Amino acid sequence: MEKLFLSIGAMKAGTTWLYSLLERHPQIHFTPEKEIHFLAHYYFDKKHLTEDHRRHRAQTRLSNIANLRLERQDAIRAWYNDQYLNGALSLAWYENLFNSSKGRRGWNADFSNLSALIQAEGWKRLREDISKEIKAIYILREPCERLWSQYKFSGQSHNNINPSDFEQQIEQFLSNSAVNRHSQYCSNFDAVCEGLGHQNVKAMVFDDIQNQPEALLASVEQFLEITARDHSSHNNLNRRINTTAAQAPPAVFRMHCAPIVEREVEGLKERGIAVPRRWMEMMPA
Repeated sequence: MEKLFLSIGAMKAGTTWLYSLLERHPQIHFTPEKEIHFLAHYYFDKKHLTEDHRRHRAQTRLSNIANLRLERQDAIRAWYNDQYLNGALSLAWYENLFNSSKGRRGWNADFSNLSALIQAEGWKRLREDISKEIKAIYILREPCERLWSQYKFSGQSHNNINPSDFEQQIEQFLSNSAVNRHSQYCSNFDAVCEGLGHQNVKAMVFDDIQNQPEALLASVEQFLEITARDHSSHNNLNRRINTTAAQAPPAVFRMHCAPIVEREVEGLKERGIAVPRRWMEMMPA
């Protein structure tokens, strides 16, 4: 394909919010399935996009389109049946997902946070296989807060549990290999930069979604060299995401995350990525 725009994560760092703001941009073309996960499946680990997963995603999406115009419903059903669910997974299958955007100016877009796990050699192969013009953004969230959001998203509970059992759950969660890989911002960032070239990768900060959303959106449009849009009337522009005190990590969780936070904050600073002062103030002395 001619151009591919990727948001590669991080997990629980606002990519759904960004998708909701950019999906109507005439120069950014999404498929009906936001998180395709094919790239991680093909270039990292074959377990990420199974037949069961495809069927489940199609059923979930198609069960939530009744509020759309009838012609849009028909188009989405046709896409899932004729493209997403049809055929074996291959590079041709992936490119065919974007068939409706052929001939249109702009970028095909795939917002799959599992893509962050692809290693440098995988990114190099991807660039050879799919498109010479690929740009990727990586939204970074304060490491402990992101981990706490992922912990809750995984179904773990800290309510009505004694402290020792809670600590054991935390330790098991943080020792999980998948959780660990998603926490490695710096190594993930290095891999995509090595594979695509530093000029084609942009690190962004989750805090800016809350503090300066219009500036963040403008920076994405500048990065892609596309027309700037006025997003001020969008319902989600100033929607607060994961900011209440009730959603803050408990002190014991933050204590266990401290080595990860220190490692990533220092690593990001070494790479010239501006880290919010707030992140550093929450690091242990």
